[in-house]
Amino acid sequence: MEAKEVIDELKTILVARLKFDPRRAAEVAETTPLPKGVEGSIGLDSLDFIELSIAIEEKFDVVMDESEDLSAHFASFDTLSRFIVGRRGPA
Repeated sequence: MEAKEVIDELKTILVARLKFDPRRAAEVAETTPLPKGVEGSIGLDSLDFIELSIAIEEKFDVVMDESEDLSAHFASFDTLSRFIVGRRGPA
């Protein structure tokens, strides 16, 4: 699975699991910041990130190690998709 496919799936998760507006999700750029409090971000809070992590584990079969600082990977769809592709390994 390529990064673009992962980003599309992440947007689907955003709408389905986090009840994000589908039109707004479609307009989000790959580099748009995800965390609340960052200028221009989509405004995800800590509970959103927990739900997103669970959905990623289920959808992509990627283990999120809670002892690891994953915040840099959750900066944008781009960083998150590259993290997921890297954790999944070769197709």
